[in-house]
Amino acid sequence: MTIPEHLDTRRGIIPWFARNSVAANLLMIVILCVGIGSALNIQRTLQPDFEINIIRITVPYPGATPEEVEDGVILKIEEALQDIDAIESIESTADESLATISADIYKDYDILAVMDEIKSAVDGIVSFPEQAERPIVKRLEFQKHTVNVELYGDLDERSLKSLGEQVKQEMLQDPDIAFVQINGARDFEISIEIPEHRLLEYQLTLSDVADAIRRSSLDLPGGTIKTSNGNISLRTQGQARQQQEFERLVVKSFPDGTRLTLADIATINDGFEEVDGFAYFDGKPSLGLQVFSVGSQDLIRVAEAVSRYVENKREQLPEGVEIAQFADISYYLKGRMSMMLDNLSMGALLVFVVLSLFLNIKLAFWVMVGLPICFLGTFALMPMVDISLNMLSLFGFILVLGIVVDDAIIIGESAYAEAEKSGHSVDTVIKGALRVATPATFGVLTTIMAFSPTLFASGTFAPFPESVGWVVILCLAFSLVESKWILPAHLAHSSPGTGPIWQKLDRIPAKSNAILSNFVENTYRPFIKRAIAQRYITGASFTAMLIVTVGLVAGGVVHFVMIPEVPGDFVQANLEMVEGTPEEETRRAFEHMDSSLRKVNEAYSAAHANDDNRALISHVAAFGRGGRHVTFMAELTKNDMRDIDGAEIARRWREEIGDIPGAKVLAVSIADQQMGPSISLKISSPHPEDLTAAASQVENALRRYEGVYDIRNGASALRDEIVLEILPEAETLGLSSAALGQQIRDAFYGAEAQRVQRGNDEVKVMVRYPRDERAAVSDLQNMFIRSAEGAFVPLSNVAKITIQPAYTTMTRIDGERSISVTAQADKSRVEPDKVTSSILKNLLPGLQQRYPGLDIKLSGESEEVGTLMVSLLVGFALALFGIYGLLAIPLRSYLQPLIIMGVIPFGIIGAVFGHIVTDLSFSMMSFFGVIALSGVVVNDSLIMVDFINSAIDRGERLIDAVVDSGCQRFRAILLTSLTTFFGLLPMLMEDSLQAQFVIPMAVSLGFGIIFATVITLILIPCLYIVLEDVKVLFGSKSARELEPALSE
Repeated sequence: MTIPEHLDTRRGIIPWFARNSVAANLLMIVILCVGIGSALNIQRTLQPDFEINIIRITVPYPGATPEEVEDGVILKIEEALQDIDAIESIESTADESLATISADIYKDYDILAVMDEIKSAVDGIVSFPEQAERPIVKRLEFQKHTVNVELYGDLDERSLKSLGEQVKQEMLQDPDIAFVQINGARDFEISIEIPEHRLLEYQLTLSDVADAIRRSSLDLPGGTIKTSNGNISLRTQGQARQQQEFERLVVKSFPDGTRLTLADIATINDGFEEVDGFAYFDGKPSLGLQVFSVGSQDLIRVAEAVSRYVENKREQLPEGVEIAQFADISYYLKGRMSMMLDNLSMGALLVFVVLSLFLNIKLAFWVMVGLPICFLGTFALMPMVDISLNMLSLFGFILVLGIVVDDAIIIGESAYAEAEKSGHSVDTVIKGALRVATPATFGVLTTIMAFSPTLFASGTFAPFPESVGWVVILCLAFSLVESKWILPAHLAHSSPGTGPIWQKLDRIPAKSNAILSNFVENTYRPFIKRAIAQRYITGASFTAMLIVTVGLVAGGVVHFVMIPEVPGDFVQANLEMVEGTPEEETRRAFEHMDSSLRKVNEAYSAAHANDDNRALISHVAAFGRGGRHVTFMAELTKNDMRDIDGAEIARRWREEIGDIPGAKVLAVSIADQQMGPSISLKISSPHPEDLTAAASQVENALRRYEGVYDIRNGASALRDEIVLEILPEAETLGLSSAALGQQIRDAFYGAEAQRVQRGNDEVKVMVRYPRDERAAVSDLQNMFIRSAEGAFVPLSNVAKITIQPAYTTMTRIDGERSISVTAQADKSRVEPDKVTSSILKNLLPGLQQRYPGLDIKLSGESEEVGTLMVSLLVGFALALFGIYGLLAIPLRSYLQPLIIMGVIPFGIIGAVFGHIVTDLSFSMMSFFGVIALSGVVVNDSLIMVDFINSAIDRGERLIDAVVDSGCQRFRAILLTSLTTFFGLLPMLMEDSLQAQFVIPMAVSLGFGIIFATVITLILIPCLYIVLEDVKVLFGSKSARELEPALSE
């Protein structure tokens, strides 16, 4: 659509605002005030809230093996859930003593209603094992970790836990702290240990003792007595809660009146549950408290409240006990915010300088005013679309920084050009604005359309692109308002300066424009004429560059990763010892790893003794579990305080550790910032016996890839299991399998007598053998079993004992057994997606032939990112139709939009070149930069085509219209490119840790915009003539009309 020269400049909304500066200024003030108010109160979080549509059922089954958990609990729950239509998939895990069933719910269903339906189905199961506890059904919710508070020092476990509870309650008194969770603390337990010979002496079983405790230790209400003075309650009080009270409980009474108490036969330990584990912080026993921000809480405000508490509490702690903050997430959020503000300020300054070189300084100033208007306007609306200020939305602000002023530059440059021809006046400003208003508006709308699929992404990671998309779309929407309604009023009523200072300042753009005009007339004009004359060679050259670029990515010269691996401030180490490793040996391995890290730190400090005693390590948290697992998390000193990155620290630590005898898995790496391992494959089959062999082949295939490490095969998670087979002799003694199993369970796991409430703690009371009578297989072989007649016989007389391997964990997916094979990947050396694609393409078919029914699926990060990318790609494919429509409307053509859409893929050439120069992998962040780049290309190209159409409508020859339009648009296109590049230049030069996540985006847009300038100024004119060639080919235009273009 073109703007007639004689258009009435007094009608329409743009002229109205241009002539009514009060309305424009009031609109600006309202946007700024509302935006500032919203910015001061907006919720700040590390990342957007995840919508997790998963309902989890957990069933504790104390003492049960994974196979018993599967048979007794999981299979029954899966059967009960199979008729619920709202469930998309079910994943079940059987661990020792615990069943976990996760039901993934379709998004179209009301998850609370589905949870009620699932709860009813589970509650209807009446055949759970007697020892299984009540199922817990709850919806998984995204927890926003804020900071850890560590209590550590020379304090016994009970005192440390008591202090932890005190600290937790004190922190919760602060109105800014709502949720605190204690980690690394064992539950209290009263263990009543009775030697077998004492039980035999008094003809008792552990079950008899547990029953006696239940009868004697209880408080029982007895009703009420109605008297004339009122009702009086009756209550029998006999509940034991402390060790001395349990010791007095009567177990057995004899005819002569004597009584056998627990103290006579048992040792009572009022301590902690028997769970192998430990927790250390900076080398001392510790207890961790994890603080979360919940609901609409502001993460930074929560972290500041915790910091205040820690500082005040430090002086009140017992001697030898310390308190520290660990893994403070607010540091990274504040760093990202500071980085955005710094880069925004510096980028805005550079943009202002660039504009001042070619336009007058007042125009440059008013164009820059558009930045705070757009950003604060976006802040004003972010709460309405449920977007917080997080690392992803901040990424959106940084992304849009380079393009948000493009619309204002186009309007301002057009008004400036009109003023150069006709002098400055309100009418010339309006005329210049109207001249490009329609194509500029539709150009912005096409960019909005390009980002619209981010609002409809699917998968767990969908809030990531949604946060980016909303910020970009809102900023661009406000750029339309500012450039069409507010900017023209400012330009119209901003008269050129007349003083000597202004005259000197005006000489700068005059000289710059003179140089630029000389370049355009003497270099660009003849070049574009030759390019048009050789348009097919020109087009082929661009196409060849695009093919080479795609080849560089496809061939792996430029690595492609979904989520870039950025340096971190944490290094983690994971150790898993082989099955059956004594806890003492695991402890020795832990101590060796801890001392190795200290040696690395001390060596670095010694080498930098003259540099303020620099150190690598700030804090170290370590914990062990299960007797053979150890995890370290080392928080490094901040990036600007050391000259080596986390990857090098991890390498030195691993080298110092060396080999650990008995280690099954030993991995040291930068702490993974994503959700799980880089590579995660789930192997499922209706034939469980096929899984182990298939998993081994997948593991071997992964080991062949350089850069793939920490490979974990679920099929190798085996340990010895003792299986008892009842003998025929047992039946003659009246012993059933259930009775036999119960007596063994009571002896080795323990018989739960009761649970006692002590303050906030529910304490189990367990009756069992002493630890030294249940420490070896021989203890089991030598134990006595009571028959139905009351006689005690050796276990070996009634049961056969065999030892066989068994899984420590069993997983099921949609009713089939499954095994996971996971691995981490060094993304600088290998692309995880190519690894998984190769396995699915090359290995899976052979496995399926060998093992019918077997299947391998992506899981974890790979699955979620894959789901996200598929939804985005489908959305972008659909968005192309919307972009076509938005181009066709202003151009009033079905074919000309194809010219503009045809150049969109060429924008990637500069982006890929930038990644080669900066040695970065192409990632999802780079992809967002390419989308923004496409918006700039479309915007400039649309206006270029509109100018050509306008010139042709005025009667100019085709070749003159194309060449002249290119020359007229040269300055505006150059300005949008330069301002975008210089707006991102501070980001491109950033070396801070916070910037590493967003630099790929800046590289795509910053380097891509340079090539985009060439596309718009050279390729668009050539393609316009090619389109005319096509019209001649199909007879809609005569060849005579193209002769001037062909001959020049």
